[in-house]
Amino acid sequence: MIEQPTLIASAAESPAFLRAVSDMGARRPVKTFRAIYNHQGIKLLEGGLAVDGGLYDRLLSHRLTGPLDESLATDLPVTGALLREAAEAAMARLPFFGLMGPVGRVRSMLLQSIEAIPLPPPVAFHLTLARETRPAIFDHGILMALLCAHLVREGGAPIHDMTVAASAGLLHDLGMLHIDAALLDAGNPLTADELRPLYAHTVTSSMLIARFHEYPSSVARAVLEHHEQLDGSGYPRGLCADAISPLGRLLSLCEVVTAMFDGERERPEQRVSLLLRVSPRRFEPSLVPSIHRLLRALPPADETVEATVAESVERLRVLADLLGRWRAAAAASAPGLDPAAAAVLKAMAGQAETLQRILFEAGITPEQLVFLTELAQPDMGLRAEMWALTGELRWHLRSSANQLRRRWRAAAAGQPFPPAVAAWLDEVESFDTVD
Repeated sequence: MIEQPTLIASAAESPAFLRAVSDMGARRPVKTFRAIYNHQGIKLLEGGLAVDGGLYDRLLSHRLTGPLDESLATDLPVTGALLREAAEAAMARLPFFGLMGPVGRVRSMLLQSIEAIPLPPPVAFHLTLARETRPAIFDHGILMALLCAHLVREGGAPIHDMTVAASAGLLHDLGMLHIDAALLDAGNPLTADELRPLYAHTVTSSMLIARFHEYPSSVARAVLEHHEQLDGSGYPRGLCADAISPLGRLLSLCEVVTAMFDGERERPEQRVSLLLRVSPRRFEPSLVPSIHRLLRALPPADETVEATVAESVERLRVLADLLGRWRAAAAASAPGLDPAAAAVLKAMAGQAETLQRILFEAGITPEQLVFLTELAQPDMGLRAEMWALTGELRWHLRSSANQLRRRWRAAAAGQPFPPAVAAWLDEVESFDTVD
């Protein structure tokens, strides 16, 4: 196991972080406020120097004595007032989030809890770096802070607890600044090797936050757990149910909800509604009704979609077939494997059966798909629902494939995938549909 100080130092020296700092230094003032040394005690940079685009080349090959973010400062750093301003802008831009804080006392509490988030200088530097070089990460953190604070307030908690939850939401993805931006922006499915740093970002984020006593230990733990899910299908540790902390369960739900509003995704509210209906066993059940109340309060959406019902049905048939063939591939391959590898396939097959049962409960059966294709004039609402369901099922299959790769690496000790399983993984990765 990597000890905490080593992990923190390693994260602060990551090439992606150095590149982002260099890029920001080339555009706006960034200075060292104290000298920077490598682990051999050699001074690499004097205090008081302006950081420019050459920082990357100067520090890339060195291991530093401490985290780089503890030696750097920039003008106009992120402050509580700026966080409040960004939250208000998000509420004005996105009706779903605007409903969380109608004008009056509730809105004041929500914004106050976000403005009160503690910002030690290294954390403020990370947030400033995100705002300037990776704005999608910053914007996602603002949405997370809003939703986390809202759900805690709905549970009757005081404003202090709202701020704790908002802190976890805002900071949960700081580790993403230590991943190559080009990898995340590629727009194509990532290979298993390319996914490894992505799966590690929860650990990096948690360790970056754990340095500061301004945050309760529950915040660092929840950040570590923000991709865990109640049914054990999450990462990095595959925790189940009560093994995930209450704040971690809150972050897990908020993560999948706010992710639907990232970038230019179409119909985020409909995607959220469908996700929560298709995956009821993955998220904290006491929190989900609050999300549904917000969705019901929204005005009717424009339901125009380009995909026809027939097109969506055909994609659903292919995806449902992939789901069924996964169970067959796992069952046929398990007898020739050692117990650890066979246990991985069995666990994943169990998840596939659960997803198949949920689809049947939602009415997605072969008979129903035939009926849908024979409708003379399907309404636009049905077209939108079918389109969204296709995207959601594809997401579940790709998520399952990525989870299988992770668990196999950990349990199978270098064994190759059985041919039937390898073929299934290739088909899932290559499947193409509309986002």
